[in-house]
Amino acid sequence: MRNRHYFVLIGVLLTVIVVGAITGDSSPGDRAEAIGARIMCPVCQGSAIAGSPSTTATAMMDKVDELIADGMTDDQIIKYFSDRYGENIILDPAFAGKTLLVWLLPVAAMGMGVWMILRRRRTIAPGVESSQ
Repeated sequence: MRNRHYFVLIGVLLTVIVVGAITGDSSPGDRAEAIGARIMCPVCQGSAIAGSPSTTATAMMDKVDELIADGMTDDQIIKYFSDRYGENIILDPAFAGKTLLVWLLPVAAMGMGVWMILRRRRTIAPGVESSQ
């Protein structure tokens, strides 16, 4: 019975993730905000340009709006900024090369944690005899 609850929970989470991935931003303003959230402000410490009040971030957001109006895709806009400011300007690194470890390390740590919990639950406490 308990395993069934886990499968239901996993199913619900996967459904939410898939639905979130399928639905896209409809307006150019929403799209600009989403792109701006992926680009770091060069003068603010660790802030995205979408939420930064600096004049540099405002100018960069204006450029994002301009590039969207020109018909560029999200990836082309991100590449535009990374070509001018370097790879470190991107807040969500690509899944390749140097950043592969950044993506795989948390997944490996979570897998090891689940393995340790399951292993610990299966061990019999000392002094308790098995019913087999």
